[in-house]
Amino acid sequence: MTDHTPPHAPYIEAITAALTEANLTPEQADAFVEDSYDVAYLRGVVTLTPDTSGIPADRYPHGLILIWDWHTGRDQEFDQGPVWQWARSNDDGSNQWPYEPLPVPGFVAPEMLAATVATLAHTGTATPMNTPWHDHLRAPVEAAIEAWAADNS
Repeated sequence: MTDHTPPHAPYIEAITAALTEANLTPEQADAFVEDSYDVAYLRGVVTLTPDTSGIPADRYPHGLILIWDWHTGRDQEFDQGPVWQWARSNDDGSNQWPYEPLPVPGFVAPEMLAATVATLAHTGTATPMNTPWHDHLRAPVEAAIEAWAADNS
C-alpha cells in the first residue's frame, strides 16, 4: 500500500459528511486499497454505532458497517466498478458475512446514501435511492480511480 491518499477518499469523506449532517455521525470511516487478495481493489468502510451514530441499539446492538468496493474487473468473482453493501457488526468487532447489498448506485449522491442508511437503521429495510453523485463531483474521483486501476494492472 502506498502512503498517498487513495483515489476514492474524497467520496468516502463526502459520505461521512452527509451521514453526519443526517445525525448519523460515523464512529469511524476509512478509505484504503485492499491488497490482501490476488487482485487489489478499493474499499471504503464506514462504521455506525448506537453510541456515536444514534442508530437503534435494539436493532443493531453492536452497530453496522457500510462497505463501498470498487473492483477492477480482473477478479472473476466481481464486475468492474463500485458497489455499496452493509453488514451488522458482531460483539467482537467483526461483522456478519455475507454482506447485504444496499439498493443504491455505486456512486450514489452522499445525501441519498444517508437517507437509505437512515431507513435501514430505523426500519430494518433500506429504501432504494437512484440519484447518482453529481457529474462535476464524481468525474475527478472516477478519473483518479481509473488512473489507479491502470497503475495497478
